[in-house]
Amino acid sequence: MRNRAILCLGSNWDCESNIHSAGELLRGYFCPIHFSEPVYTEPVGLPASGLFLNQAVVAYTDCCLEEVRRSLKEMEKVLGRMPDSKEKGQIPIDIDLLLWNNEILKPADWEKEYVQLLMSSAFESGQNDIRREAVSEKINMVE
Repeated sequence: MRNRAILCLGSNWDCESNIHSAGELLRGYFCPIHFSEPVYTEPVGLPASGLFLNQAVVAYTDCCLEEVRRSLKEMEKVLGRMPDSKEKGQIPIDIDLLLWNNEILKPADWEKEYVQLLMSSAFESGQNDIRREAVSEKINMVE
């Protein structure tokens, strides 16, 4: 079964390089995969942090949810994410799995303004049917 995952990437340390590297790892795991334009945002919950670079991702896979979660955590580790990264205020990469098929997994994150901005950016161009379908499903879920 083809599963759809919506991810949000974030980094406040060596941002552009880490977001790019995360994208490369994700391209090797998911197919097809679509990225929003990256956007700098103010930190949420990390007052001493610098700006975050964030990016939304819509990806498809035949893997199960637990396998995807494990793989995303491994990707974070490969890119330097440590258990104490948040405490230190240095997040090399954060890969949040926000939505799996039609189930919102992180409702508080899904509702954040910057996530909605990124989602709009990811789908506004309407360059292909996958993007248009995802926007339509996203709107239906919110209504």
